[in-house]
Amino acid sequence: MFKNGFLMMIIILISRVLGLFRSVVLAYYFGAGAITDAYYSAFKISNFFRQLLGEGALGNSFIPLYNDKLVEDGEEESKKFIFSVLNLVFLFSTTVTILTIVFSDTIIQFTVRGFNEETKALASTLLKIMSSYFIFISMSGMICAILNNFKKFLIPASTGIFFNLVLICSASIAGKENGIKILGYGVVVAGLVQLLIVLPSFFNIVKSYSFKINFKDKYLLKIFIMLGPMLIGIFAKQVNTIIDQYFASYLNIGGVSALENATRIYNLPIGVFGITISTLIFPVLAKAISNNEMQVVEKNMVKGLNILLFFIIPSIFVLTVYSKDIIRLILSYGSFNEKNVLITADALCYYSLGLYFYTAIHIMTKGFYGMKNTKDPVKFSIVSIVINILLNWLLIDKMQYKGLALSTAIASGVNFLCLMYVFNKKYIVFNYKKIFLFFSMTLITATISLVCSYSIENTLLKLLIFAIVYLLMWIIPFYKKRMEIF
Repeated sequence: MFKNGFLMMIIILISRVLGLFRSVVLAYYFGAGAITDAYYSAFKISNFFRQLLGEGALGNSFIPLYNDKLVEDGEEESKKFIFSVLNLVFLFSTTVTILTIVFSDTIIQFTVRGFNEETKALASTLLKIMSSYFIFISMSGMICAILNNFKKFLIPASTGIFFNLVLICSASIAGKENGIKILGYGVVVAGLVQLLIVLPSFFNIVKSYSFKINFKDKYLLKIFIMLGPMLIGIFAKQVNTIIDQYFASYLNIGGVSALENATRIYNLPIGVFGITISTLIFPVLAKAISNNEMQVVEKNMVKGLNILLFFIIPSIFVLTVYSKDIIRLILSYGSFNEKNVLITADALCYYSLGLYFYTAIHIMTKGFYGMKNTKDPVKFSIVSIVINILLNWLLIDKMQYKGLALSTAIASGVNFLCLMYVFNKKYIVFNYKKIFLFFSMTLITATISLVCSYSIENTLLKLLIFAIVYLLMWIIPFYKKRMEIF
């Protein structure tokens, strides 16, 4: 199972690296100040609802219901179900877009109250420009879920690559023309490109299209009943980012940009490892749960959590201890000065303390979904929001943006531990001994790698030595046990 995810991991890695390079280009031309604060704030809001439809919730609801309908009603009726869902998604996204344009000033006033009036005005203008992006990305996300159901994985996984390529070009043009609004239009074009890329494969499958919505279809109601709790959970995660942005708007200029740039970097291992492994493990868990093979469920969940340990523990060491080196290497060009480096590095360091929790939550949530339990993940996401708000309020005065990053890490830790405790109590008994022993091994090997690389001044060489030493120490265990080492 995990070996088959290599190609998917490579595709996601390319997409995330391009996303990081997009931040590099933006930082080169605009640095980290009021202009980028306005852009990131507007993009965060325009991207808000996309996350609700783009983190697997829609696919997790649609795929099993489509297959049930296919068995019960046949292929033609199942296609009508696809069309009904797509048409509803279009109507919903169009409505949200119109409301965003009309109320953009109010939204900005509420979400980034601490900005000065000039920055708020720019953010509102950018939000108006970028709002229609939601229509394209919502349709694209739904079509990707449909393609995945038909075992078409490559094109859906690669859409992020084209999205980032368009934005990189837009950022370059915007920087040379000194016009951040150009980047706003680039976001819209990037969303359109993602939709256009998946349409040929989609029509190759369905052959036709209907603009009718069959409101009498019982499966149409079922998909939204299933989707509801999942969306609430994902909504809770997005609320956390908006809350952080709200608090950050009261900090010195550049605080929002620092948090956004740091987020872009620590999201690299989350996307490559966390999302890939959880996506691969979900069908195995669902099948094992259906067959009541709880030992298979426990074995694969522990294996998934341990694989994350293998990749994430060294990532935490690197992104915390070498945070300044990494930010200088990636972002310290053009208008991105040393002050920008220091605040972004501090944000990255504190965010990265919760890196394992961010990734492992994906696996735990998939486990609950496999058990048809969507309520507990929602409940704990809401708990994490409350904790995040409270910690933001307590830490912002003393720690500034570092406190906001640390609050996110702690809240995610509580979320993960609650998920693991309840899953262990309700469904299976985890082999905690195996997890702890593997954690100890990764901790020791990562520590040795850090010691061997710490005194090296060149950042690229430092990171290379760290990686070489870490991997060398795992050669013999891997040779003896293969994948059973996890």
